Amino acid sequence: MTPKKIAALSALGMLLTSFSVYSLTPPGGRAGAETVAEPDPTVVPSVVGGGGEVTTELGRFVAGGTLMVEGRLGHQKLLRSDGETFLMLEVKNDGSSRAETQAPANLSLVIDRSGSMKGGRLQNALQAATRAVDQLQDGDVVSVVAFDTRTNVIVPPTTIGPGTRGRVISDIRGITLGGDTCISCGIEEGLALLERTEERVSRMLLLSDGDANNGVRDVPGFRSIAQRAHARGVSITTIGVDVEYNEKILAAIAQDSNGRHYFAENDSGLSRIFEEEAEALKSTVASGVEVAVDLAPGVELERVFDRSFRREGNRVMVPLGSFSRGEVKTALLKVRLSRPELGEAKVAEVSMTYRDLVGSKEGRCEGKLALEVTDDRAAASALDALVAGRVQRSETASTLQQANFLFKQGRFEEARKKLDTQRSALKGEASRAKTAAPMARAADVSRDFDRQIAVLESADKDFNAPRQFATPPPPAGMIGGAAPAPAAPAEPAQESRAGRSAVKRNESNAFDLGL
Repeated sequence: MTPKKIAALSALGMLLTSFSVYSLTPPGGRAGAETVAEPDPTVVPSVVGGGGEVTTELGRFVAGGTLMVEGRLGHQKLLRSDGETFLMLEVKNDGSSRAETQAPANLSLVIDRSGSMKGGRLQNALQAATRAVDQLQDGDVVSVVAFDTRTNVIVPPTTIGPGTRGRVISDIRGITLGGDTCISCGIEEGLALLERTEERVSRMLLLSDGDANNGVRDVPGFRSIAQRAHARGVSITTIGVDVEYNEKILAAIAQDSNGRHYFAENDSGLSRIFEEEAEALKSTVASGVEVAVDLAPGVELERVFDRSFRREGNRVMVPLGSFSRGEVKTALLKVRLSRPELGEAKVAEVSMTYRDLVGSKEGRCEGKLALEVTDDRAAASALDALVAGRVQRSETASTLQQANFLFKQGRFEEARKKLDTQRSALKGEASRAKTAAPMARAADVSRDFDRQIAVLESADKDFNAPRQFATPPPPAGMIGGAAPAPAAPAEPAQESRAGRSAVKRNESNAFDLGL
């Protein structure tokens, strides 16, 4: 057959093939034709009430509108003999969504006025509180509680407007010092005032510089109060001032109510914190956010990291509170597939519900996650780069808290060794994760690991500084047969101001890493 005849027959075959494809394709084209392959229906997410982007692939989905949720498994291909993987949910607002009308705010300022707030500390706190009131819009509601061993309602729930803003600020400036500290008393009073106003985004700012020596005094008790606040739709942001407050209590309150926790080493920085929180409250785009993970049959929950949760059978519900413009929060679960069969295996169905303040409606989106089970070790996936970063964040947070415990016991070398071990592990994992990260998220992965390494290096430096400061000088020699005057005993490093400051900073960093 001549080359000309071969070319002619080839062209004819291509023409017939093209005609057949065109004839079998429905009008308007084939749905999803731009993707390489039709996704399996077990992993296709759907979006209800809000539209927006929808993306899916094995082991991952993205869905949502005002709030986007990305579900991601630790492994796309899981070795059957391992059986364990992670399920990470990343929920965010990209910052582009703005409500047509600002959601009305309901802010409660709960301020410690105990005796330890003497000097300029109380005045700086009050100045910061007035700056927060200045940030509120007309129509927002504010209440103010001052507490020591008892509570005093300084400002009952008051709608901000031209005729009330000045009076509220004046009343705040009139707060004076009191006695001891009952943090739980202040929270309970603040919650009661917030409940008087409904249909608003509610937040409490709690400021204290001391430990709880009246009322509830233990971490479990405060967790219970915080969970009650969350159930009422209230997040509590806690602000610890200077180095004497109980960082465990304030962090627990913030964590279980889906608030934030700040360490204000110098009370001069309080205004910035109050202004940031007031601005975040003003820019809230969603409230009452909760993700529900329905684990497939044969999938067992092993752990939920860093967040409070509820469980009903195979359903795990993780509340995430409110979201401001541009805010990102994560939830991380560890799961085990018991007796999985080879091939594709369903892992979970995920749904997220929230009050969409941009669209003034109820928001909901859904997605499904599945993976492939294999016996071929060479074919099994390494841990997903973004999931690896989130897992390491939890490990780094735990390391900071363990190092704090050792440092406070005077076990300095053990504390620093703990930090060094995690830092070495991070550097090794960072090298792999940065190489394996998807191009679109490579910068996020790099920032995640770099931030963790920087936090650990800072903690190591902070722990070393008070030890050097606290080391007593060598004894002076004998002069003229007279014994030198005894040197004053050095303050233990862990009890020095620098040491206590290091512990507070570590707790605050650990809290942020767990988000």
